[in-house]
Amino acid sequence: MELLTLVTASAVTFPQVTTKEHTAYFALATEKEVASIYTDANDFKVVGIAAGMLADDVERVTGKRPVLQVTKQLPKGTSVIAGTLGKSRLIEGLVKSLKIDVSSIRGKWESYMITTAEHPKTKVPFLLIIGSDRRGTAFGLTSLSEAIGVSPWYWWADVTPQQKSALYVEPGVFCQGEPSVQYRGIFINDERFGGWARWAEKRHGQVGPETYQKVFELLLRLKANYLWPAMHPGTQAFNDDPENARLADDYAIVMGSSHCEQMLRNNEGEWKAVEQKNPGTWGDFNYITNRQTMQNYWETRVKTNGKYENTYTLGLRGIHDYPMEGANTTAERVALMQQAINDQRDMLRRNIKKPIEDIPQVLCTYEEVLDAYHNGLQVPDDVTLLWSDDKHGYCRNLSNPKEQKRKGGAGIYYHLSYHGDPASWIWLSPLSPAFLSTELTKAYTFGAQKIWVFNVGDIKPAEKEISFVMDLAWNIDRWKPAEAHNYIKYWAEKTFCRDIAQEIADMQAGYYQLQAAGKDSHVWFVNYTDAQIEQRIAKWRALAAQALDVEKRVPESLKSAYFELVSYPIRGAAMINEYQLLARRSMVRATTGDSIGAMTDADCVETMFNELNAWTNHYNQEIVNGKWAEFFSWQPYHWSRSEKIEQPYCTPECYAKAQNGPGPRFLSVNDALSPDGIIIESDTDGEIPLWIEALTPIQNFSKEAKDNIFCHITVGNDNFDASATPINNIWHAPYVGPMWSCVGTLHLKKGTNRLAITDLKSDARIDQLYIGLYPPFVSEPRVRIPASLYQGKQGGINRIEGLGYTDGVLVQPFDTPSYQQVEHAPYVDYELEIQDGDCAIEVRTLPTLHVYDGRDARYAVQLGNGKPEVFSIHANDFTAEWRWNVLRGYASRSISIPENCDGHQRLRIFLLDPGIVLQEIMIK
Repeated sequence: MELLTLVTASAVTFPQVTTKEHTAYFALATEKEVASIYTDANDFKVVGIAAGMLADDVERVTGKRPVLQVTKQLPKGTSVIAGTLGKSRLIEGLVKSLKIDVSSIRGKWESYMITTAEHPKTKVPFLLIIGSDRRGTAFGLTSLSEAIGVSPWYWWADVTPQQKSALYVEPGVFCQGEPSVQYRGIFINDERFGGWARWAEKRHGQVGPETYQKVFELLLRLKANYLWPAMHPGTQAFNDDPENARLADDYAIVMGSSHCEQMLRNNEGEWKAVEQKNPGTWGDFNYITNRQTMQNYWETRVKTNGKYENTYTLGLRGIHDYPMEGANTTAERVALMQQAINDQRDMLRRNIKKPIEDIPQVLCTYEEVLDAYHNGLQVPDDVTLLWSDDKHGYCRNLSNPKEQKRKGGAGIYYHLSYHGDPASWIWLSPLSPAFLSTELTKAYTFGAQKIWVFNVGDIKPAEKEISFVMDLAWNIDRWKPAEAHNYIKYWAEKTFCRDIAQEIADMQAGYYQLQAAGKDSHVWFVNYTDAQIEQRIAKWRALAAQALDVEKRVPESLKSAYFELVSYPIRGAAMINEYQLLARRSMVRATTGDSIGAMTDADCVETMFNELNAWTNHYNQEIVNGKWAEFFSWQPYHWSRSEKIEQPYCTPECYAKAQNGPGPRFLSVNDALSPDGIIIESDTDGEIPLWIEALTPIQNFSKEAKDNIFCHITVGNDNFDASATPINNIWHAPYVGPMWSCVGTLHLKKGTNRLAITDLKSDARIDQLYIGLYPPFVSEPRVRIPASLYQGKQGGINRIEGLGYTDGVLVQPFDTPSYQQVEHAPYVDYELEIQDGDCAIEVRTLPTLHVYDGRDARYAVQLGNGKPEVFSIHANDFTAEWRWNVLRGYASRSISIPENCDGHQRLRIFLLDPGIVLQEIMIK
């Protein structure tokens, strides 16, 4: 092989690609010709696939397609030469002859080098892409694709690349080291709410290789490497078609299985569905009574798929995210899970020719598995502990100092979409880059560096957020919490153009801020004040109008992408907020006798319902010639998918009922609970709903019961039990949040009525009673102070723009120690003016949880020279407080204002534990 010479490095970063010719720049494409792309026949399949993707992309951008060549010889013309160290003889020969120093990437994980070179005699230029392993080479090629202007979302979000007549690559040597997180990927959680599975079946006949090929390509372009495939009922199991696993290996995608599926098995499709069709095939999924059958079931999959690159989910759970069968106590679950882990590791030893500690294994500490782990489950040191968020974005358990030293390391299973308790969020994508960076950087700091896997629902419409978390997993320092709010502008410049990037970033900032104060599917449940409702609707309308205005300046080729990525979610969120909030307000206005206001709101509700249908139909049927047919439904699970409005709102009949019945009013809780009950005077005979506001009655209720009685109501000769009912896993009466529940109807007679509440359950608490069509909104506080407007601070206090519904205030670094002595902790100061009549100061924080078992999430509040009051905001899963916190987007604690405390006062808040994020201070 003839000696080549390297071009001296000049690029600070790579790849930088321009359309203008410069001295020594590599001509990937000119107006007349295009460079060929060469790979070695001995190299991995994914290298050829990625090379083909680059050829496709060059053609997309320039209209000229590079020639793809598989060769052992040095090309004669201008060429891109890509290959893997130790696998490509062509690349190894070039490294040797050119004396290229590849020590920084050889033997590394998913690293690559890109360098320019030229032939010493002919001066023909070459662009070398050298990978440390098969994905390293592929990522080098996909990075070049993105640099020439092809978005990873060119297919999934119809981001049409800008046409260019020429492409010149800046010369130099660029080395990309190992990614921050080893395994980075997604979980397609196809709930069949609409979305991915139905669309794939309509487009491809079934969820199979045609669909997964597009998923694998997307992952490569995002520099991701890991997939938990779709697994819900009705979707074909991934391994039902062996072509899926083979294709995954061709694309170098590491396959795993979800937290409730052990050993690469799909229990819904491969056990439950088979058993239902042919009873007796498998029997019960019970490791006590059917252990050998379950072992055979798992081992068969290891034998067929063990030749591929996988992670193996260990442990034992029931089918489809349910508790394991046969075990009734924590001790029994621990023992059974321990036995299953030991058996699973034995079958891995038998069937995979690697030391057991070199086979990637995962324990997903989700639901009862976390409880088992904390109660004595022994997990081998080489197994990765995969922690989880609380399903609403807040990390709930990370590695303690001892766990951080484990050989298997740790990871995080994180939700960008969720169906379940206390209410689903599966339509739009609400979490901001600042929030994601904060929680994921915290997870990384506490050891979650092995695996990041994201529940992305149906992939769309979380495109921006998926891009962000994959960029962060690739380089944890690129988008630190303090810089993460700049991500959307960076993304918009790449996806659209610089001219509108700032406007898109500003709109998204407003979108994320409003979503943080109540996700699009949750606003019905949140106790906003009347002023907040007015402000929310006004802000959403302004954002929707701006989105439509900016669309006029989007190039025609990108209008579909703009609709999918920007316009649809912003305007959709605006409409669903009006739909829910005005429906609720129409009921409140009807209760108070405001007929004009009630019916005006009701008319708007009907308009929003129809517009949401039309807006979504445009996505499903009209853009890109119906490419996304059946992908979207805007109606979350707690609404019917019928064509009529299911959201309760005021009608003329409803208004008449409110006005003809007894007058609405609050009742004394203490009097109602007293032996004599409470007297209700009524001017007429009539019926009126009884509402109970209570935070704790739902705390210990059974999720399996159809209702949960917590007290008995007696009114005259009538009596009934008050119960909470599970609607979308929220314990409440239909369409009412976890605090106010309409528990029944009072039949009042004209004159005096006596109401008594008896048999109140010991774990229940009643805060307020109200009779009327619908309870009023909460009162607006006298003063609201964003937490970021502090007047003084001490310690590692940082303001994070875009973190929550106001800019967040927190302590960094995240591994700051806890403080037992309040006066030593970092703090912020606020200067307040207390007025006569002010009763309390409320502090609102993000509802973050403790960083690991044994630590707390505390802060302390001190008014003036008073004694600091210490509060903990950690709330365990499924408690009433946790449910309420994640719906409204904050945790709340209050201190009373002492008498004679008027005038100027200093409020000091000490942050005692890592993870506390201040949002707002209010004077009431």
